[in-house]
Amino acid sequence: MKSFFYIPVFIFFSIFNYCQKIPIVGYLGIPEHSTDIGNYETMKKAGFSISLMNFSDLDKALYALNTAEKTGMKIILFFPQLHSEPQISIAKIKNHPALYGYFIGDEPFPSDFNNFIKYLDIIKAYDNNHAFYVNLNPNYAPKERFGNISYGEYVEQAINKLPFSVISFDHYPLVRNKIRDGFYENLEVISEQAKKSNKPFWAFACSTIHFDYLKPELAGIKLQQFSNLLYGAQGLQYFTYWTMTSDPNWIKDKYSYSIVDDRGNPTPTYDIVKSVNEQIQRLAWVFLGARSNAVFHIGNHIPQGTKRLTSLPSSFSFFSTKGKDALISYMSNGNNEFIIIQNKSLIQNLNLSYKLRSPLKKVNNNSGNITTLLSSKKYSDIILPGDILIFVREK
Repeated sequence: MKSFFYIPVFIFFSIFNYCQKIPIVGYLGIPEHSTDIGNYETMKKAGFSISLMNFSDLDKALYALNTAEKTGMKIILFFPQLHSEPQISIAKIKNHPALYGYFIGDEPFPSDFNNFIKYLDIIKAYDNNHAFYVNLNPNYAPKERFGNISYGEYVEQAINKLPFSVISFDHYPLVRNKIRDGFYENLEVISEQAKKSNKPFWAFACSTIHFDYLKPELAGIKLQQFSNLLYGAQGLQYFTYWTMTSDPNWIKDKYSYSIVDDRGNPTPTYDIVKSVNEQIQRLAWVFLGARSNAVFHIGNHIPQGTKRLTSLPSSFSFFSTKGKDALISYMSNGNNEFIIIQNKSLIQNLNLSYKLRSPLKKVNNNSGNITTLLSSKKYSDIILPGDILIFVREK
């Protein structure tokens, strides 16, 4: 990620969670020169709940907070007075309903951790009730970004040293519309460390053209965000929301087709992201608060650092993707256990054939409605590119 600033019939047991929503963040959200209710309403209608943005001063940040509050949006922010005048500036925003948290830094080196701690301690002295946000490197970052340690050690050290509220990392897996080899290994590392530290993690989808990242498409956005959720992500992020043209580097690297353009007008990516976010929130009762107990891969290509599915999923007497690549996640949430299959292709449907050994219910991943399946019948379902199929049973 390029840093824009840097600081050294619905079943009863799902009703409660169904009312809750997964946090969805627009990284590089609405810039200060475009702060108005209309832009925040547009962002909210696309399914976002949090705008992450840098502001030039306290007044601009307060104006954005006041505007966001009118639409029910929240902001993760930074502005210089958080450093220079923390006692005055934090006192003016810490009780604001639209404040979600404080941005501490992006893609730190291990050598940055101590400076981040100092900055965190300054803010915590005046406000310890909001989130502290640090975004970590992906595993494909240059090795010098991790010092003399492995990526897993880098993540573990960051978690142990930095008192951030959620574990955030950016990994953009679709390079020229092919999945990076290290994507799922990165999710394995983050998911494991999140469980060990008992902290939630947030993950990204790339939603803008830049470098070798091509125009966002529906299957690609689904593949990224559903893979994140199946590994246990409790918050989702998009880089970027706004098409940034305020810096020559953004123009040189040809950032485009972000979710809105540089004037806040929806691009073709807007409707894609909106539809995926709506689908995800209909399934929030499945994912919000869920634990990813085990994730397996099946098919011709098993990604490095992951586990191959070697036995039939429980409750199935027959289960076949006909050799196609898929991800299988075993999740639990309250009294519910889920077996979720994702089609890892960006272009082909996956035909899943199966027969049950014991009763299961199937969740319609568009409506959220639930169908009871018979153990005596053989089924065949088509899973669209990047999409998922959810089975549920009560414990």
